[in-house]
This record gives sequence, structure tokens and C-alpha cells, in this order.
Amino acid sequence: MQGDIQIGIIGMGNMGKLYLELLDGMDGCRVVSIWSQNEEKVRTLSAAYQIQGYTDVDAMLDADDLDAVIVATPHYQHTQMSIEALRRNIHVLVEKPVAAHLSDAMRMIAVYEKQKRMNPGLVFAAIYQLRTASRWKTIKQTIQEGKLGKIMRFSWINTNWFRPQAYFNVGNWRGTWQGEGGGVLLNQCAHNIDLMWWLFGRPEAITATAAFGKYHDIEVEDEVHAILEYSGGLVGTFVASTSESPGTDRLEIVGEYGKLVCEDKKIRLYQNTESALEYIYSSKEAFGKVQHHISEIEADDGAESGHRLILSDFLHAVAERKSPLVPAEEGLHSLMMINGMVLSALQGCKLHVPIDAEQYEQSLRRLIEKSTYRKPDVDGSLIDVDVKASFH
Repeated sequence: MQGDIQIGIIGMGNMGKLYLELLDGMDGCRVVSIWSQNEEKVRTLSAAYQIQGYTDVDAMLDADDLDAVIVATPHYQHTQMSIEALRRNIHVLVEKPVAAHLSDAMRMIAVYEKQKRMNPGLVFAAIYQLRTASRWKTIKQTIQEGKLGKIMRFSWINTNWFRPQAYFNVGNWRGTWQGEGGGVLLNQCAHNIDLMWWLFGRPEAITATAAFGKYHDIEVEDEVHAILEYSGGLVGTFVASTSESPGTDRLEIVGEYGKLVCEDKKIRLYQNTESALEYIYSSKEAFGKVQHHISEIEADDGAESGHRLILSDFLHAVAERKSPLVPAEEGLHSLMMINGMVLSALQGCKLHVPIDAEQYEQSLRRLIEKSTYRKPDVDGSLIDVDVKASFH
């Protein structure tokens, strides 16, 4: 591709404004337009950055000056916004989650596959920036190299997503089935569940319980406990909450040759001298124990933000006509697990994976139709919003 990649940003909420700021300082690209439903926001930002502002997304996409767009709207809008751009052969980078539910994500991928047959260089990528972090790449490498041997169990307590009520009050769409399509799983833990898929693959069954608006004035889930069953006997547990302070982010992976613990961005490896599974049957000692040693694994994520790395990778994928680090179709896997956890909780039973995407979509529609929830009447302008605080 000759010259700078010309980019439009669709959605000027917290993340859209962050991408506008990041791209403004990156080489090889130029933000030429933005879109928002908020006319005042469009006027202010387009004037500040000297770019074209739109409140009509079709007009923006039809302006014939875009190579690529970043879709950073509320979840439900991801689907149509991405599809309209792809149909015009405009490259797309979509925020997590790829869509509010699996059916919508499948529609997006179907359009992309159709367009790609006519335009093989078309890029459709997703923003799952935790895959760029050194600690997660190190953990994946540790598993792949077989240092833990057969993986027997993992447990992830993921409650470090504390959110005050003000977080939900600042946007009319947040915390509702109609506006957001889900809660802690779909919004906050979409990254962590993407990592679960990336590290362990897709489970065969999911059993979950969830509390909906347990500690917040919202109607979606703010606390979840899930059991995930995999082929080969692996069992995982996942706990998520936006209500605990101080929260915990602790992943424990147990294998026959020891265990790995990742907590507070630090990795500790407990390495057995022999296989615990073999020792069970070979030991002649009734109370015998497998010996192990402990080591710390260095995994410095450095100063480079994951969002910046994802943006840079997307630009290179577009310029070099190559696959991005996280193709959008990867988002189907985490959505399968997220939708599966919610559906299991709603139905009170174990669900086998893959789940029925249409069944989940119908369940979501019923929740929307039967909703009597009304957002608290507050002045959002009085709420301090700094999205970067979420990444600390």
C-alpha cells in the first residue's frame, strides 16, 4: 500500500478517544474522520484534531477516503458497523467483544469471508490486547513446551474488575440487556476468557451460576462462577466479579510436572522432579510426596501498551496484506464461552459446547422484551471518566 493508511474511528466513547490519541502519534497512518451519535462530541473532537466528523456512518464510509476503520461502539453496533465497512472493502479493527452474541459474530465473519474471496488482502481483526503481554505469552510457551506435562486443572479468580455504580451510570447503554447485552463476562472479562481459549482451547461443557445486579443497580451479571470441562480430563474453574475490592487476578495451572501461578503480573513455577501421575502408582511410600523446586519467571511487559501494539499490528497487516495477530474470527471462541456461561446460569444446567447460537440469541431477546429495568437518573457530566485507570 502506498502512503499513509487513512483511518476512520467509529465511536467516540472512552476507547474511541483513546485510539484517536494513540493513532495521532503513530507513523504510517492518518486519522481522517470520526463518527459519533453525539453531535457536540463530533464538533469538539473534529476541530481539535482537524479531521472530518460525522453523525451519519454511511456518509463516512461512502466518502471514499478510508482504507480502514476502527469500530469502538457499544457491542450491538459492532455487527452492522463492521459489516457495512467490510462490504465496501474497508479494513476493520473491531473492539472486544467482537459482537454481543455468537449469532451476530457469525454474521460478521460470513460477510468477511464473502468479501475476502473478491479481495484477498482485506483485513478483519479484533482488539484482544492481552495476547501481546509478555506474561501471557510466557505462560502459553510454558504450556506448549510441556514443562507442566499433562494439564490437569486450572483455576482463575478474576475479580480485579471492580466498578462503582458511577461506571454504569455514565452511559445509558451500560448494565442493560438491550444496550450492552451482558455484564462482567461480556465487557470486562472478554479479554480473560479470550486468554482461556488461547491457552486451553475450547471446553466441551460449561456449568455456571450467575448473579444479575447483585451488588449494582444493573440488570446484567456482576458475579459469575463457572466450571469448564475439557477433553482429556482437564477441568477449569472461573470466578468473575465487578464487586470485590480489593480484587484478585490469580491464575493457577496444575499439571503432572508441577504448577504455574500467575498473580499480580508475576509468574511462579513449581517444577516437579518427576510426574505426579506416574508417582501415584510407582511410589512405595503411603505418604510419599513428589519433590519440586520453585522459580520465578521474568515476564516484563515493558512500557509499550497492548492497545498500541494491536494498532501497530493492524497497520502492518493492512500495509503488508497479511494476517493480523488476532483475526476477528478468533472472537467467536470467547463469545461461545461467554454466551455459554450466561445461558447455563439462566437455564440452571450444564451446557455442551458448541452451544446453540440461535437459542442464546432468542434467550437474549426474551430478556430484553421482559425487562422492566430503568437506569438511575443521574447527571453523567459530574462523573469523572479516565479509561486509562482501567489498565493499571
